[in-house]
Amino acid sequence: MGILGMNGIGKTTFIKMLAGVETPDEGAVNNPTLRVSYKPQYISQSSVPGTVEQVLRKSAGEKYGEQWFTAEVIDPLHVKRMLERDVKVLSGGELQRVAIAECLSRDSDIYLLDEPSAYLDVEERLAVARSIRRITKMRGVTAFVVEHDIVTQDFIADKLMVFTGEAGKSGHAGQPLSLEDGMNAFLEQMGVTFRRDADTKRPRVNKPGSRLDREQKESRNYYYTS
Repeated sequence: MGILGMNGIGKTTFIKMLAGVETPDEGAVNNPTLRVSYKPQYISQSSVPGTVEQVLRKSAGEKYGEQWFTAEVIDPLHVKRMLERDVKVLSGGELQRVAIAECLSRDSDIYLLDEPSAYLDVEERLAVARSIRRITKMRGVTAFVVEHDIVTQDFIADKLMVFTGEAGKSGHAGQPLSLEDGMNAFLEQMGVTFRRDADTKRPRVNKPGSRLDREQKESRNYYYTS
């Protein structure tokens, strides 16, 4: 489940409530039997002592060292070359990949990832997206992913929740939509259109005011899945 919306309208707060990090002002989040693994938006190096290998051994348990774990988590996220390094000396992008690997290595029913593409280049973002999608499919579990990068979200999500509201004041979580309907709803808010590249099949933003941009806005097709 991908989560999209403008900044400051409650997406991170929503994820934190699902994770049990924050409590709602009204009502309650009831998931006493569900195991949740949470990757926050902001990661503190000082809060994760030890080497990368120690961190992943602790979170993965007996899975660490198994062939599938290496193939699905360690290798795609390019973590292997960092295993002997202290977490406190990692760069922003390295820390992000380790945090994602830690999150995905836990046995959970729900994975919550807030901005997993931050500090990553394009190819690293796609590798992360593929890992999240493969692991959740393989385990038959659900992931909620807050992500502003359209290409990354396109690779991850089956469904989308689009938040609306006024930044810093109020936010409303929309009902789950198909990928195409959710992207259309969000991109209409932003006034941006996307096409799908014929060669790479990746989403590409249209130049504002271009023929494609005008045609897609007129037909209200802000996003193409094919």
